Amino acid sequence: MKTLLATIALLYLSSTVLAHDIYTDLRDRDGHLCCGGKDCRPVQATVLPNGSYYLPATGEIIPADMATPSPDDRFHHCFYYPILNPVDPYVGPVWDNTPKT
Repeated sequence: MKTLLATIALLYLSSTVLAHDIYTDLRDRDGHLCCGGKDCRPVQATVLPNGSYYLPATGEIIPADMATPSPDDRFHHCFYYPILNPVDPYVGPVWDNTPKT
């Protein structure tokens, strides 16, 4: 029984690691790291007639020139939380609550 549980745990962990491998070293059109395995996820997207992409889950429209081809031919949404006050030495960084694409 312990062997079975260990095997299941190993398979689960290895598939989780492989799921994030796609984001490691993935770069945008300007050469910046896209996500590095953080804050990215596969999403459903609809290609609009003008070439932009509509993300039904967030209601966002991603301009075609902002999108980067994915190595697995799926759609992925990468986002981050910007720092609101990067220069306040007493408070430290305060992060925005709204993610940016």
